Amino acid sequence: MEDNTDGIDSNQNDDSQEDHSQEIGSSPAAGASVDAWKDALSSRSTAVPEKTIVPSAQAHIIKPNVTRRTFVKGTFWTGFGVTLLGFVGIFLDFFWPRGVEKFAGPYPAGNVNDFKPGAPPVRFKAAQTWIVNLDPADTSIVGGEGKAGYLALWQKCPHLGCAVPWRGGFNFNDADGWFRCPCHGSTYTKAGKIVFGPAPRSMDTFALTVDAQGNLTVHTDQVTPGSDDNASRAKTIDQLKEMT
Repeated sequence: MEDNTDGIDSNQNDDSQEDHSQEIGSSPAAGASVDAWKDALSSRSTAVPEKTIVPSAQAHIIKPNVTRRTFVKGTFWTGFGVTLLGFVGIFLDFFWPRGVEKFAGPYPAGNVNDFKPGAPPVRFKAAQTWIVNLDPADTSIVGGEGKAGYLALWQKCPHLGCAVPWRGGFNFNDADGWFRCPCHGSTYTKAGKIVFGPAPRSMDTFALTVDAQGNLTVHTDQVTPGSDDNASRAKTIDQLKEMT
C-alpha cells in the first residue's frame, strides 16, 4: 500500500498558496496582481519627499485704516506744533544773550588827520570799534550836543550783542545819521547814546591814545559801560597827548 501523504501535502500547499494569492489580489482596487496592490497602498502615503519644496505662507502688511477725521486732526495738531515752535524760536532769539567773543589788547585805529570833525564814524573791524570825531559846532543830540573830540565806541549792542552799523541815511526824529541795531532796532546818536529800543544802556566805549605822529590806538582791554555822558568822554588831540 503506497503512502500518498507527500502528494496530499503537496496538493494542499499548492491550494493554500493559490487561495492566499487570490485573497491578497482579491481587492478590486489592486486588481489581481500583488504588485499592483502594493503600489496602491504606497500611493496612499502622505509623507513629503525629501526634495519637495513646501512654499511658506506669505505675510501681508495690515494697512491702517486712516479716516478723514483722523487725517484732519493730525494735520491740525502738526500745524499747531510747528507754529508754536516758531513763536518759541522768536522769543528765544529776542531774549537769549548772544555769546560775544571776548578780546583784549591794543589795535591801531588810523591817524587823527583821517577823521574830520562831524564826519561819519569810521569802523575798524579787527578792533570792533567805531572811531568818531565830534564837531563842537553841532549842538544837536544826534551830533554830540556840542561836544568835541575823538571817541572809540564798541560796535557791540548792549542788548544782545549784535554788531551795530552806522546808517547815515536813516532818519529818526527828523534827523539823518544814527547808529541803528539791525536785530531789535536800538538806536544811538553819533556818540553812542541810546535814544530808542530795548538796549539797557548806551554803547560802551574803549580807551583811546595817540602817539607823537598822531596815530590812534584803541585799547579794547579798557572798556567803560555806556551811559548818557558818552559825548563828554570825547577827547581832543591835546587831551589825548596828555594821557600818553
